[in-house]
Amino acid sequence: MNGDKVDSSINSIPSVSLFRGIYNRVAKRLGVDPSYVSRVARGERKSAVVEKALAEEVRVIRDHLNNHQNNNHNTNHTPAEQKRKFKLKPQPGESLEA
Repeated sequence: MNGDKVDSSINSIPSVSLFRGIYNRVAKRLGVDPSYVSRVARGERKSAVVEKALAEEVRVIRDHLNNHQNNNHNTNHTPAEQKRKFKLKPQPGESLEA
């Protein structure tokens, strides 16, 4: 029964939840299917735009985690600069499929 006790020292659960939905967020931002984003992430497809969006999303999560660790008891866990949304659009002549 002790296996049901919640260990408040475990910090990985909030971190994992930040990554949940990353493909859906990137897909929605770029207007593509989440399965396509997943295939690009696994290396089955190539797209510089999707790769850049995934890298940016991971950077935002990493920055959030670093900020959270530095401000352990701060109630405002998301700085204003991280709340801003970024949009990645293909450059003229560049398609999502690279």
